[in-house]
Amino acid sequence: MEDVATLAEVSKATVSRCINSPHQVMPVTLKRVVSAIDRLGYEAKHSTNALLPKSLPIVALMIPTVRSSLFSNTALGAEKTGETGNHHVLIGSSHYSPEKERKLLELWLKLPLSGLILAGFFESNRDLVYKFPKMGIPSVVTYEILSNDEINYVGLDNFEAAYKATEYLLSLGHRKIATIIGPFSGIRRAKRRFEGYISALEEKDIKYRQEYVIETEPTLLDGKEGAARLLSLDEPPTAIFCASDPLAMGAITEIKTCGLKVPHDVSVMGFDDIEFAAFCDPALTTVRLPSYEMGTLAMKIIMDANRANRKFRQYKLQTDLVIRDSCAPPREATAAEPSRSPKGGFQSARNK
Repeated sequence: MEDVATLAEVSKATVSRCINSPHQVMPVTLKRVVSAIDRLGYEAKHSTNALLPKSLPIVALMIPTVRSSLFSNTALGAEKTGETGNHHVLIGSSHYSPEKERKLLELWLKLPLSGLILAGFFESNRDLVYKFPKMGIPSVVTYEILSNDEINYVGLDNFEAAYKATEYLLSLGHRKIATIIGPFSGIRRAKRRFEGYISALEEKDIKYRQEYVIETEPTLLDGKEGAARLLSLDEPPTAIFCASDPLAMGAITEIKTCGLKVPHDVSVMGFDDIEFAAFCDPALTTVRLPSYEMGTLAMKIIMDANRANRKFRQYKLQTDLVIRDSCAPPREATAAEPSRSPKGGFQSARNK
């Protein structure tokens, strides 16, 4: 108890209340103490179910990182919807680590949860994820569409969205298109985005070049470093498809640092449409994801399942290509032919 109290920055008495009478503790404090117990690898000597009583509906939400406004938006949608049914959200972050994700899932399996929401999951933890619905805990996977019919999902077609983004760059005349993308070797949605990028190139008989593919963490710094590697090539790309907005913003920063202009010298495409995307310089062309709606609908599914209806529900939500100012025809194409207008169905935000 002393160790947990020190790590959580609370008193031993508060730790005791969290274990024995959690309904007497503020949710934010309870989350901090439960997190400390998890980090220290401890368990209460008696039933760990006492940590969260069944009289307090708790829905666990796993997101990759709390630093992303995209996933924060999903959490906000879940929390706002949960308030209408007195459901509370316990947020955990995997930090893009399959081991961290597994530890949290193993801890949550011991708690009397009213539901589980996942912003995707690592393939290596699939069996653990599917234990929750088998135990009667309503579970919803977001950001992905799944082939398995034994779990709820509220997702999007990552392949289609990435294909659409790459196709737009191709329609502008780009043929040297690179990508800076998340770790697709372990994260399914990143893999599907990579496959969408490849497929769009193949449609134009363009073979992707290995040196044009940067697999990295989806952060501003990694986007900057990825762009630096691409710009240092003997034949640098004229366009970069970044599979998250932070990667795109980092790439734009590096392009400017090198004395180049976006989109005059290099076009940059994002993916997410986080709030800051419209305020970049230049404003970022990107793929808009329904992040808030996914959190809202996921929580509604769990609340409905807890009332009576336990039928699995699966939704594929729409994505939109939002055209702003960070993409343009390559310089050689601009000199040779008039600028091409966007294909039908694309949403322009230039005049908003």
